[in-house]
Amino acid sequence: MRVALLGRNKLGLVDGSCTKDKFPEILWNHWERVNAIVLSWIMNSVASGLLVDGARSFNLHKEIATLNQGTASVSVYFSKLKDLWEEFEALVTFPGCDCAKSRDFVIHLQKLKLFQFLMGLNDSYSQARSQILLMSPMPTVNQAYAMIISDESQKTVAGSAGLLGANPANMSDQYEVAMYSRTGGN
Repeated sequence: MRVALLGRNKLGLVDGSCTKDKFPEILWNHWERVNAIVLSWIMNSVASGLLVDGARSFNLHKEIATLNQGTASVSVYFSKLKDLWEEFEALVTFPGCDCAKSRDFVIHLQKLKLFQFLMGLNDSYSQARSQILLMSPMPTVNQAYAMIISDESQKTVAGSAGLLGANPANMSDQYEVAMYSRTGGN
């Protein structure tokens, strides 16, 4: 395993010499993706009985529960959350049957993901969050993400409308205004 990681220039992700905080914040999402690839290589090459580590499961669950949007965009926040969910699901085995209890359990887990996503959003999305929680039936986490992205886009457009939607009559003192009139002969 060590030789394979060294050959792919990924050993630093495992031995701790290549940590996310050593890179500019703009590259953190890329680091997370590379780290997820390395984790999937390790998980696919280790016997499944050795994979489930209580400490790792605990830490993943803690990261998921405490992750919030902060200064990141909604899409960056959601991508991080999805990466954590995928890693957690790779560690924890879920019922494989198609019985009613299993389906109910999957629905419950999907609802928990929706709640986790909504809880981590900034307070500026409180109105959209409330509207999503009032929906019946509750949307999937992907549907809620699409609604929040739409809300984020509307906020961005509204924020830039100050310049685009300004009244030109009120702006004549800020800009030189010229008018052109064409009269028949010239």
